[in-house]
Amino acid sequence: MLIACMTVALHGATQTVVFDTDVPSGQYYRIPAIVQLHDGRLLAIADDRHGSDIDIGGNWGIDIVGRVSSDGGQTWEPPFMIADGDGRREGFRDSHGDAAVAVDRETGRVLVMCASGKQGFLGSTLQEPLRVGRYVSDDCGRTWSEEDVTSDIYGIFAACPEVNSLFFSSGRICQSRRIKQGQYYRLYSAVDAPMGVGCLVLYSDDFGLTWQALGGPSARPTVAPWGDEAKVEELPDGNVLLSCRSKQTGTSGRLFNIYDYNTGSWGVMAVSNDTEEGTYSEGCSCNGEVLIVPVVRTSDGRLMHLALQSVPRGPGRQRVGIYYKPLLDGGDYDEPSDFSWGWKCYRVTERYSAYSTMIATTDGDIAFFHEDCNDNPGTSAYDLLYQQLTIEQITNGRYTSTTE
Repeated sequence: MLIACMTVALHGATQTVVFDTDVPSGQYYRIPAIVQLHDGRLLAIADDRHGSDIDIGGNWGIDIVGRVSSDGGQTWEPPFMIADGDGRREGFRDSHGDAAVAVDRETGRVLVMCASGKQGFLGSTLQEPLRVGRYVSDDCGRTWSEEDVTSDIYGIFAACPEVNSLFFSSGRICQSRRIKQGQYYRLYSAVDAPMGVGCLVLYSDDFGLTWQALGGPSARPTVAPWGDEAKVEELPDGNVLLSCRSKQTGTSGRLFNIYDYNTGSWGVMAVSNDTEEGTYSEGCSCNGEVLIVPVVRTSDGRLMHLALQSVPRGPGRQRVGIYYKPLLDGGDYDEPSDFSWGWKCYRVTERYSAYSTMIATTDGDIAFFHEDCNDNPGTSAYDLLYQQLTIEQITNGRYTSTTE
């Protein structure tokens, strides 16, 4: 059964409310993730938080739920359970949230890595950690297997006891188009670690069964204590771009770094906070999504790439937008500092809004999914809104999509 969802028109693009927070009944949704399944349908994922919008550690019994659309996000099937949290149970199954998601491009398997348990991020210790869950579906999200992989993930950093708390950054897990080991193309995901460590980046060559640290367990790609939640994307040359939010709201922009396979190391972190050409976010520490897509420059038909970065423009958590930056050739992305400048912005919403994610669909459009106050103005009670955008819309006609 399909359910017609409430729609909101903003800036010429129709937004559909996929997960509708209802404050009086204590029904809160947070943390968007979205993927396109092998059969072409969209799978939208969110935390179903009961009683309040508070994270794991202060709110028990959080579930991860999904909804599927077969018509490009216009209508959505009823919600279904992916990871069932039960606040009456101790340990791993108490709560699940902050889903990081990938769909294998060849097999169609769906992977969810998530935070789990009852212990919160700030209270996590090696003796009683914030746990890590791995969920896999082999039938386009209809059924899911469950695995507690806490010891495996923390074990990566066994020689680094300062890594006593971590979780996978929610949203899109990046899958390489260039590196394949065995059956699967490589996965990359950012992991948030404690103050003084910053963000970390993991990779997996067996679709999330096992993970390793990119650059080694002691690699620290962001300058502590700035590094926080982050996202990763593969550059056209196969190197890995890290885009990180800052714990210091005064930084007012994204932190960028690049892992170079030629040197086997991370570069020097760069800050993009210029008000005119940077990924500026006034007084706001919030995660978004980084995405690189092939495009055609309309002025001359030149095939190239476009970097996209979603983030609230501020002040504070409001006015989510998508910054975009052209990448003509390797000289535009061989150093982290290349991502400090050259950005323009598409305004998605002027309302209070926070976390966002996006993917490129098989037809070249951008499936955009974000938290928006919508019918709860001036609060942090977010609905999760979906809209489908074209590259032409985002860039005001400067570029058009191509699937290469």
